[in-house]
Parts: sequence; C-alpha cells; structure tokens
Amino acid sequence: MTIEKQLYEAKLQQIFRMLLENKTNEQIASELKICIRTVQNYKRRLEQRYGTIWRQKTNDTLFLECTLFKNRMLRLYKALEDQVTSDETSGTDKAKCAEVAANIAIDVLKMESEGIKAVKQGRGLMAEAEAAAANTARTFSTSRVSDSDMIEELEKSC
Repeated sequence: MTIEKQLYEAKLQQIFRMLLENKTNEQIASELKICIRTVQNYKRRLEQRYGTIWRQKTNDTLFLECTLFKNRMLRLYKALEDQVTSDETSGTDKAKCAEVAANIAIDVLKMESEGIKAVKQGRGLMAEAEAAAANTARTFSTSRVSDSDMIEELEKSC
C-alpha cells in the first residue's frame, strides 16, 4: 500500500472516530485543520463504504424489535385470557378483557402478516403498531412498563 493510501485511510479512520463522538463537521475541520468541504467528502466516502452494512444492521434491529414487541403482546394476550377464564373476574370485566385480548390478537396477526415488509417500511410502522396496541390495551404503556408491571396493572383493571 502506498504512503498516500495509508495517509488517506488514517485520515478516514480519524474522521470516522470523530463522527462516532458526535462531533460536527465544523469541529472536525477545525481539529484536523482541513476545510469543512473536505470533511463532507470524507463523510460521503464513509457512507459509500459502510452505508450498506449500517442499513442491514438497522433492518436486523427493526426485525428484532418487531419480534420482541410481538412476544410482549402475546404475553399480554395470555394474561388477559387468564383473567377471562378466572372465576374471580366479574362478567363485565371478562367482557372488557376479552375485547382487549381480541384487539391484541388482531394486531399481532397484522404484524405477522406484514412480516419482512414491516421491517422494510422502517420505524414508522413499528411506532404505529405500538400506538395501536397501546390504545387497545388502554391502561398500559408497553414501551416503558415491564411485563410484571403490565400483568399487575391488568389484574387491577380486570
């Protein structure tokens, strides 16, 4: 490898590290004593080189988040189902729990049918699914409440 190529790669790594530290183009340019346009060019080259890898990691992360969310909804559904089949739950409460459970089941089936398409559409769809499930379950904030807290809240509401 030529010296110029080594210097270029070293500069690229240096800028990459600075970007990971959330430094702005201006901060990087002043620290390295280069112009902002040069920093932008390096950023563009980094995106060309690593952009595909970053996008794939993002898609994998979204798929994992969808799976985790679906599993939480299924556990919530199971807790509602237990309340419906419990002898200690009143008739009206059973009806409310059954309605919420049915809506959760429909949301999970929708997520399942969307499959990979939901991942490709990005976080927007995941946020919509969380909002729909939160509206369905009404008393839960699934993104911030642990599973045991959700089940306790369920038992109180049903």
